Amino acid sequence: MFTIIAIEPKPRRKKNYTLTLDDGRDFSVHDEVIIKHQLKSGMEISEEQLQTWIWEANVKIAQDMSMNYLGYRTRTRKQLCDYLEKKGFDPAVIEEAADKMEEYRYIDDKEFAKGWVQSKKSGQPAGRRKIAYELRSKGISQEISEEALTALSEEDELKQAIKLAEKYQTKYKDLAMHEQKAKIAQALQRRGFDWDLVSKALNQLMGDM
Repeated sequence: MFTIIAIEPKPRRKKNYTLTLDDGRDFSVHDEVIIKHQLKSGMEISEEQLQTWIWEANVKIAQDMSMNYLGYRTRTRKQLCDYLEKKGFDPAVIEEAADKMEEYRYIDDKEFAKGWVQSKKSGQPAGRRKIAYELRSKGISQEISEEALTALSEEDELKQAIKLAEKYQTKYKDLAMHEQKAKIAQALQRRGFDWDLVSKALNQLMGDM
């Protein structure tokens, strides 16, 4: 058995306390764990109790940090897990915290993917291929990605391709026509537009190739 000899608040760490034992060890403990188990100085505890409380405390701290992290902008589950990993939490704690964030709807990969695709309709032009790559890089599954991309019609994608082509047409206006088309086509393909769509955009903008 061990004895708690001190429970002191951590400077600049709201809701977090340092629990010190008589064997010299100290641990970070969330105030909800202290209240739940009525922890106080002089209390005797077992190693099993200690490990249970440390687990609960780490999960609560991870949840608090998750809520703060998610407060800035929408994130995916993978982005949250990567963030918590960088903060030094164990995989099991990370999964537990991420599950809670999903339960509370602070993260929702389906909604994230839908919002990402919608933003591409009016934001910086990008083709279906590039959008799919961006979603995968943020941890969105292929199934969810494909479902979200059904909201992007060929007409939507063509409008974005033409918008981007117009930008590069201005940039390359001093080049010969065939060079302009080649440069614009390359730029559109780098942005994830397939060749058929690139061809349609160039035809509408500059006439038959």
